[in-house]
Amino acid sequence: MIRFYQPVLGWGFVFVLLAWGLLIYQRRQRQHWLDQYAPLNARLLDGFRPGWRRWQERFWLIGLAFTVIALLGPQIGRKLVAVQRKGLDIIIVLDTSVSMQAEDVQPSRLARAKYETARFINQLQGDRIGLVAFAGTSFLQCPLTLDYSAAQLFLDAVSTGVIGTQGTALAEALQTTLTAFKSREKQHKVIVVISDGEDHEGALDETVTQIVETGAVVYTVGIGSLTGAPIPLHLPGGQTDFKRDRQGRVVTTALSEEALRDLAARTGGRYFNLSSEREAFQKIYNEILSMEKKNLRSHEYSDFQHRYQIFLLIALALFIAEAVIPDKTTRQTQPGQPI
Repeated sequence: MIRFYQPVLGWGFVFVLLAWGLLIYQRRQRQHWLDQYAPLNARLLDGFRPGWRRWQERFWLIGLAFTVIALLGPQIGRKLVAVQRKGLDIIIVLDTSVSMQAEDVQPSRLARAKYETARFINQLQGDRIGLVAFAGTSFLQCPLTLDYSAAQLFLDAVSTGVIGTQGTALAEALQTTLTAFKSREKQHKVIVVISDGEDHEGALDETVTQIVETGAVVYTVGIGSLTGAPIPLHLPGGQTDFKRDRQGRVVTTALSEEALRDLAARTGGRYFNLSSEREAFQKIYNEILSMEKKNLRSHEYSDFQHRYQIFLLIALALFIAEAVIPDKTTRQTQPGQPI
């Protein structure tokens, strides 16, 4: 595979084409001059080798082309480079229940949560990131990875329809998170829960105890308004309605902070309300920066090697050849022969 470090310098080939045109013009002018004056003085062509002159021009032109290629910075092949990283294992636990469609946070709770999560991932340096989506059940959307681009792709795919079973099974989601950590170390683990906190199914006490035993720190981010908002439903044909109960009344959903506050407090983390603390994720990131990092296993990745030296040497050799090739043969003068 080949790529160029400075592709913008490709315009240099314009000069190669101009030089080629100039050489053709000079060759025709020279031929015209010889045709006009050589018959008058035959000694003008004495020792002249037009074939050698053409080779001079070719070497110079090709050397110029190789110089431009060298300036482009060709990178060819791959090289394995060992990289030692220090960081934490961070898993985002994202609520995808239907209540996250509420628009009391613009453009919607889930859209805002995804936007803030994406910004958070973009700041990470050396930390492994994972993603768990949950509603009535949960699953590992993205395993722990250092590939932030891949994590962003998994995040983009999250929607309120990604899990068919509705509800807010936070306890199960945290169990899925603990399984995803894999490491038995009792530190270097961070969980960030993003939810509207509504209708948690099942007690969290046992799960919180397990989290404390693993040494993971949980930060919780509440998203939504305390006063509540209806849940929009987008119907076929572009129509919009709101979720209703069995009596046909519009259902409203409000942020419930109690469980989220308790979860964060018991695990040594902090609770943030995204509506009142717009820089909640920045504050979480700042706290993560102050945590002790662990040595993640050495990661080898492929990298391109600079190969401009080869083209530069070829260009230099061609320029030297152009300079040393004579366009005339040296005529040896015999004794008594006029010079």
